[in-house]
Formats: sequence, C-alpha cells, structure tokens
Amino acid sequence: MDKKLKVKKSQFANNAKACRAVALAAITGCSLLAVNLPAYAQQSDLSTSSDMVESSLSMSLNAQAITIDDETVFIAVSQFGLNNITNIIQSGNGANLSNVVQNGSNNEALITQLGEGNVVNLLQQNNNNYFEIIQDGFDNVANVNQLGEQSFTVYQIGNEMVINITQYQE
Repeated sequence: MDKKLKVKKSQFANNAKACRAVALAAITGCSLLAVNLPAYAQQSDLSTSSDMVESSLSMSLNAQAITIDDETVFIAVSQFGLNNITNIIQSGNGANLSNVVQNGSNNEALITQLGEGNVVNLLQQNNNNYFEIIQDGFDNVANVNQLGEQSFTVYQIGNEMVINITQYQE
C-alpha cells in the first residue's frame, strides 16, 4: 500500500470519527432507539439484479465495504432520522473513500466516484439537505458540512482537486 493512500485512509478515519461524534452528540438528547447494523459488501453483492426497497425509516444504517477484488474501497453510511437517502457509486481502479453521516430527515446524498484515490466526507445535519458530487479523476477530495435546508452540487473532473464547504442557516 503506498504512502499517499495510507495518509488518505488515516485522514478519512479521523474525519469519520469526528462525524460520528457530532452525530452522536446531536442525538444524545433525543429519545431515539438507534440500531447499528454493520454490513460488509462483496463483489457479488454489488452485481445483483435485485432492486433495493426504500423505507422511510432510516434510524441508523452503517454499511462498510472494505475490499473488492483486492481493491481498497471504503464506504461508511450512518443515517439517523426519517426519509434519508444515500446513493454511492464507486467505479474505476479502487482506492475511493466515502463517509456519509445524515442526522435529521429528508436528506439526500448522491455520490459518484470514477477513477482512483477520491475521497468524500459528508455531514448533513437537520432536515432537507441535498448533496450531489461526481468525482472523475484521481486524488480528488470533498469535505462538506450542510446544516439544514442546504443544497450543493459539485463536479470534480480532473486530478488533485480539494473542496471544503460548510453551509448553514442563519
């Protein structure tokens, strides 16, 4: 594993811990019952033709895919609330990382990563946030925090682009 990927994995792990801490702190005062359901994806899981069934109840979903055909892939999704949607497509030579935390209701995240070494860290707090990104290239990074009724769309087409965005209501 090259040094650059190790650094990205370390940064991703730190951002994932921070996002989880924020999400847990935000729901500490709530009387929600959260259930963590780890799921590990295999190549065969990604190529099935069965349709996924949507549910308005997305109180806590944690899905992680670590490796597929010896390619390093990491997907972490944590959703707390109702009617949250996350759709992640990762294609290319692997080494793409996605971390999504949605805390609230009616939040949507659409992530497409093509290429290698791309990273998305997304935190959506409160309700009615929309995020869409297409990363097509190598070593692109997007760190986005949306804190209520925000919308953001970005296309990173190229290599080594970095975007850091925080949006919130006054």
